[in-house]
Amino acid sequence: MKELKVLILEDSPAEADFLESFLRKLGCTDIRITTMLKDAVAAYDEELPDICLIDIYLGDKPDGILFAETINEHREQKRPFIFLTSANDNTTFRLAKFTSPYNYLLKPYNPLELQYAIELALSKFKQEAAAPPAQALPPASETLFIKKGNLLQRIAIDDIRYIEVDGKYSKVVCHTEKFVIQQSLKDLQIQLPALQFCRVHRNYIVNVKEVTKINVINNEIFFRDGETLFFSRRYIDEFLQAFKIFK
Repeated sequence: MKELKVLILEDSPAEADFLESFLRKLGCTDIRITTMLKDAVAAYDEELPDICLIDIYLGDKPDGILFAETINEHREQKRPFIFLTSANDNTTFRLAKFTSPYNYLLKPYNPLELQYAIELALSKFKQEAAAPPAQALPPASETLFIKKGNLLQRIAIDDIRYIEVDGKYSKVVCHTEKFVIQQSLKDLQIQLPALQFCRVHRNYIVNVKEVTKINVINNEIFFRDGETLFFSRRYIDEFLQAFKIFK
């Protein structure tokens, strides 16, 4: 890890000192510590680190989540990141999960856990970078065929509830079953009815016909069966245009 460039977002001096000391023991010399979201974003743009270690909560604000979303928006310059947090509630984990972190550690963690988490994150990122591009699906119509095993299964487009990123694949979630396909969300959205399927997050496309409630404060979408997903503020304007809203 001698050549590794690490960016840390951590507002606890004790935690930041521990991370820096630990990384130096591993041989890292290029370490940047930030305590505020804006400084972390600026440092990322300036230095393009090899990996980021992110505390989810700075004070009582989940600024670590916002930083992760910023990293994901870099696309060609995206780098792996690991969440470090003492918050063990389900809501925090779900919010973090939607940013697709490369690992998630609960404090307190031991040094070996952190070392393995870093190595796994770097390995996963390297594999993603080397993955071949996904192949395109046929144009969308009222129905489509999805390959499942040795069969091509016909499904109605209206039966699709939402589509989510699943590693380097996409998961098409229908009412009765799920399908994993080698297709990016961007390419899928182009082939689906534009007024019916909206991008609500970098990891999700939803069928607006399945949406029953929207919490614009907590960024939460409710489906017919009671299941919920979180949406990103980046897509809120386009998403809300799919509905007639009376205030």
